[in-house]
Amino acid sequence: MKKLQSLSILVLAIFISACAPSLTKDIEVDAASDPKVNLKAYTTYAWNGAVILFNDPEGQWATPKLDVSSEIKFQIDKQLRAKGLTEVADQNAEIAMSFFAGVDMDAQSLKFDPATDVAIPENAPKSALIVVASDVKTGYVIWVGIATADIKVGATVAESKARIAYAVNKMFNPKFYDSWFK
Repeated sequence: MKKLQSLSILVLAIFISACAPSLTKDIEVDAASDPKVNLKAYTTYAWNGAVILFNDPEGQWATPKLDVSSEIKFQIDKQLRAKGLTEVADQNAEIAMSFFAGVDMDAQSLKFDPATDVAIPENAPKSALIVVASDVKTGYVIWVGIATADIKVGATVAESKARIAYAVNKMFNPKFYDSWFK
């Protein structure tokens, strides 16, 4: 019986891990930091702003029952706190954090038919997230993370949260990028 339970758990784990990459396979993430700045010296941050822009003239993408802006901020706060940074009042912060997100339901890409080599426009709704950390004293950008993805029309709240978490987590992951999060 224990062998059957163990096998069931193993099969379930393999199934779940196989499904997860398909949920996020279209998400591309990049991040960069100013090599002249000692990012580990920063310990405090405050929010400078957040902007979300939508180009959805036909109402194809209705924000799911999820406050996207709050979820993005939550995920960024989570990463910053996990790395030892503390959110403080604006006047006491060393870092000003901002993010900008956009959705373009009319984005076009070209799809090529390999048999004919003819380019065919394809409607491929796109989204982007840019996270910026600036030095409060100088105003200079010291770190930036960028994620782009296709829009998943009809995504559930859980799927949307998972995609946001994946993008933000990868931005702040030192395995992929040089940052103060080593």
